[in-house]
Amino acid sequence: MRKLLKPKWLFLFFWGIVVFASILILPNITTFVNEQTAMPQDATTSPKYQQQWGHGLTNSQSLTLVFNNSNGKLSKQQRQQISTTLAKLNRRADDYGINQLRTPTGMTNDRHLLRSNDGSTELALVAVQTSRADLSVIANQLNNAISIADLNTSVTSTDLIYQQHVQQQRRNLLISMLIGSLLSLIILGLIFRSLLVPLLNLLCQVVTLITTISFITNARLAWHWPLTANALSLAGLISLILTSLLTWHFMYAYWQSSATTAPTTVSLKILTLQYRQWALVFIPLILITITLHWTAFISLAAAWAITVALGITLLAVPPLNYAFTAWLGDNLFWPGTTAWPTRPRNLWGQLSKFGYWQPALGSLAVALLLLPGLILANGQFADDNLRPWRQNQLSNAELGQQLVQAHFGTGATAPITITLRAPQNLTQQQSLQTIDHLTTKLRAVPNVAQVISVTQPTGQPLSTFYVNQQLATINIDLAGKLTSMAKLKSQLTTDQQSLEQAATSRHTKSVDQLSDRINDLAELNDQVQRQLQAIDTTLTTSAEAEPDLTKVNQQVTKLDHLTDRMTTALNHVVTAQTTVATEAGHVDQRVHHVNQSLKQTVQPLTTLLASLKNTKTYLHDLAASQVGRSFYLPANAATNQAYQNSLFTNISSDLSMTQLTVTLKSAPASAASRRTLQRLQAVTHDSLLATPLAHAKILTTGVTQQQHYQHTLIATHALRWLTLGLIIGIVVLWFGLRSLTFSLLMTACLTGVTLTSWGWTQLILTRWLQTGPLSSSVLLGSLMLLTLHWLMITTATGYRQSWLRHLEPAHLQQHFYTSGRFVCPVTMIELTYLLPLLLTTAPTLKGLALMSLIGITISNLIVPLGFSGWTRWANEPPAIATLWQHFRPSSTNR
Repeated sequence: MRKLLKPKWLFLFFWGIVVFASILILPNITTFVNEQTAMPQDATTSPKYQQQWGHGLTNSQSLTLVFNNSNGKLSKQQRQQISTTLAKLNRRADDYGINQLRTPTGMTNDRHLLRSNDGSTELALVAVQTSRADLSVIANQLNNAISIADLNTSVTSTDLIYQQHVQQQRRNLLISMLIGSLLSLIILGLIFRSLLVPLLNLLCQVVTLITTISFITNARLAWHWPLTANALSLAGLISLILTSLLTWHFMYAYWQSSATTAPTTVSLKILTLQYRQWALVFIPLILITITLHWTAFISLAAAWAITVALGITLLAVPPLNYAFTAWLGDNLFWPGTTAWPTRPRNLWGQLSKFGYWQPALGSLAVALLLLPGLILANGQFADDNLRPWRQNQLSNAELGQQLVQAHFGTGATAPITITLRAPQNLTQQQSLQTIDHLTTKLRAVPNVAQVISVTQPTGQPLSTFYVNQQLATINIDLAGKLTSMAKLKSQLTTDQQSLEQAATSRHTKSVDQLSDRINDLAELNDQVQRQLQAIDTTLTTSAEAEPDLTKVNQQVTKLDHLTDRMTTALNHVVTAQTTVATEAGHVDQRVHHVNQSLKQTVQPLTTLLASLKNTKTYLHDLAASQVGRSFYLPANAATNQAYQNSLFTNISSDLSMTQLTVTLKSAPASAASRRTLQRLQAVTHDSLLATPLAHAKILTTGVTQQQHYQHTLIATHALRWLTLGLIIGIVVLWFGLRSLTFSLLMTACLTGVTLTSWGWTQLILTRWLQTGPLSSSVLLGSLMLLTLHWLMITTATGYRQSWLRHLEPAHLQQHFYTSGRFVCPVTMIELTYLLPLLLTTAPTLKGLALMSLIGITISNLIVPLGFSGWTRWANEPPAIATLWQHFRPSSTNR
């Protein structure tokens, strides 16, 4: 029982319990990592606005279904197949968790938005109720459901592509870590000629890796600390590298110890010495990564995961190595008995000798190593690089992205969405006019391809809802009315003339009747005269002979009859004369009144015609003015299908939010897109001033916005907090090395090495290999690895050395040769993990490996070339300094 209470058994027992407990509480790593693969964005504002949007899209993921005919335009049969497939998909919406499906044959506006101009590609938009972790599963199911013979079908979205890239990157990282662990086992086996040392190192790696991952995941779930998938991967990589380095250092010190001393005593001594020597490496890193936890930049704030990796590795590996060495003793190096022999000379020592011999040339060599990379370095980042890693092996989502870009524009895959939230109803006249004016302003910004809003749902204005178009319709109607009025005026004139003509003809008829009656009277008079002559003839004849009384009586009777008729005719003539006189008076009076009334009617009508002509001219000029380009919602807007569809897609259910979708001509992650975004934000802000939407809240989302947000954080928070981290490192090194000058020199050189490595990495990957802009995680991850390597090689060179104050050339040269023996295995172990990353297809991993390798190489050259010569200058100032002191006025001459 007493033996079990010894430290070596306690250490083994304790870490066995810790690992067992870590495995028990370890969550599903795949699900956990998938939840961390979200594209960087404002995680608090976007979901809140999505919940307020309505339409049943809360907590949904958007996917784009792509149908393409690679041989040309889609035929009528192919379009029918697409419609049938989408109809079947809509009927099985519940099976896939589909909340909304927008198709080219659905709403009026979607027919223009979801069909390419060349007619070869159609899109469908799907809102799926699913978690981010299951997005790829739903995408695969949808891709199988929409498959059509002779057509290219794809399911794509920026989130899906980003998640696939992270998953592929994670697989590449795991493979590289396995290869690196295998290579590190081989190197440790060759160094110590042993099988047990590599196996013990593998056991330590398993302990540290499981414990680290378990602690990080449970801390994230319990306390909601910020975390990214890249930070988790970097923590695991650092844990493996440090485990191998600590194991090598412990076993190397144990191998060099005296064989006569008890294993337990030697192991305990080495354990104490290792904690003391590695303190200057771990303490600055731990303090810096803990401090970064309070920054708003999530890539830096997630550095607490590295703190966990450093802490657990430092707490686990030395005690476990102590337990193994104390337990195994001389059997530790089985089956070998000797390690690699130490060489009396090495490249590190030779470079330090040159630097000490010619400090100026050594400093010049350091400058030549740093300056080219510093000149090449720039601040171009793309944390959401959606470009395919392999152009000849596209995933289904990447194929869909390429098809959308080819047929709908480069920026169509990730447009910018500007959301406006106002306290008032946005469907009112003034609000709609403001939104339309803003849409027009945004479309005029350079590099903007299309702007979709509630007033311009297809990227083009709805002509029937603009004042100039409405005034043109009014003018057309007014012109018709003017023609009718002119006809009416002509008709009135004609009617007046007809009236006058009609009254005169009636009067003429009466006169003709009077004339006829007078003629009848004249005829009767003639007949009376003839009858009188006949009577006279008869009477004259009777004077010579006996008169014929019968005949006379007949003639007299006839005369009486004619007289009566003549009297009647005279009466008729008198009546006709009276009628003619009366009618003539009445007609004259009526015609006079009608003419006066027609004059009063025609005169206002003439004035009205002149006024309408002036109104027509005014409306025409008004339509051509700025007012004519204003949006105006008519009373019959409810009958316009395009506008009603636009309300559904571009206005929230509570009518208080609207979105404007801006498609750019450039790629979403490019620098041109970020500059355009800044211009769009400025135009939006300025256009809403002094308008009904002046107090509206503005939210910009999209890949370009995320890139801009990342760059803003890097320009503000990253620079500020990294500077604070450098200050912490300087202070810690100052206390540890007892030299502020050396601490400043180490920090300055580390900064230069990091920047020059970044410059060379950008040149090789971005310009030569055309991988696109690198992620900021490449810089931050490489900075951590380079800081770790830099602290190891510089603290091994300058830790508590008396030659920092008193120059001893022989001791200095020997010290650099000895330090070179430490640097070589450290670099070899680091290379075993970085070289496999360099062979991966993931740009982030490749950039991380390349930048780290360049930085490690430059660091291994700078330290011996520069530090030995600078140490000599610190004790023996160069001739120019002596000459300056000679010419400087002394205090006696003042």
